[in-house]
Amino acid sequence: MTVATGVAACVLLAGGCTTTSPVPTKPTAPVALTPDEPATPVVHKPNEAEAARIAVANDAAEKEDYETALRTFRELLQDNPTLAGAYTGIGAVYERKGDLELAEPAYARAVALDPGDFTAVSSHGRVLEALGRVRDAVLAFQCALMIRPRDLDSNLAMSRLMLDTGQADSAVLFADRAVKIDPQNGKAHLQLARALAQAGRGADAIKEFEASCELIEPPAGVVFELVNAYAAEKRYREAANAAETLTRTAASAAAYERLGWALFRLNEFEKSDAAYRKSIELDAAYWPALNGVGVNALNAWVKLGKPADDPLKYEARNMLQRSLKANPDQPKVAALLLKYRL
Repeated sequence: MTVATGVAACVLLAGGCTTTSPVPTKPTAPVALTPDEPATPVVHKPNEAEAARIAVANDAAEKEDYETALRTFRELLQDNPTLAGAYTGIGAVYERKGDLELAEPAYARAVALDPGDFTAVSSHGRVLEALGRVRDAVLAFQCALMIRPRDLDSNLAMSRLMLDTGQADSAVLFADRAVKIDPQNGKAHLQLARALAQAGRGADAIKEFEASCELIEPPAGVVFELVNAYAAEKRYREAANAAETLTRTAASAAAYERLGWALFRLNEFEKSDAAYRKSIELDAAYWPALNGVGVNALNAWVKLGKPADDPLKYEARNMLQRSLKANPDQPKVAALLLKYRL
């Protein structure tokens, strides 16, 4: 694909959300096509004076003087409505203000006027992704990557969007490209880890999670994902170690529950029970931890020979019933209560 053809394709993609008239099945007259169609739009570049005023408006936006920036951009467009840079500037102002619904059409107009402007195209994709318009965002970032195939952020965005649409293998490809573009970028390694995990490549995902944790200060959510990655690979000791670290750095009901689960898998039942109970202390309705205490009590009761009036039986019943009350959609828990006549 030539550059001109790629730019023309982006024009078509940018207009993909517009409504078109149905195409007749039998045209009344033949339509002549040339090898150059669709034609690359004529881009009207600003003259020296316009470029200077755009720079002034962008500077005002950088200083958070949004009123001056918007006024200047609009004055420019009154004199010359083909200035893509002014529309890009308006989109950037609204994006900084958090008005994404207003930023999106401004960026879209900039792309329509100058589909080869990487800033406009990638910014449009970023806002579309934030608005949850996944399909449109994919099209926008495809265009961005036609212009700059090695742009880190666009490759990461495409990886995220591929995961959003259930295309884990494609997400891996884009994230892997991002890592190769910047091997020291922790966010790139993290995105690759998430993509690999979704693609069912747990061992590879763990390596990337660990790499990301070495490059960036991982937020609690990332360590939590690492715990789950270890668990998926049945590396329970490492899962327990990571979960224990998480309980020290970002204590939560979920962190203690994961620690309890990993210790349970290691047959360290007393420590497991203590972790589960700490989880419940932090959140009395955290049903995974209620299940943990209930199952630990149930197993201990069964090992004793299921004595009729043993406290362990009542504790198992109480915890599992509390769990069902917190989350009724647990057929396995309901089945346990019935099986053991709790």
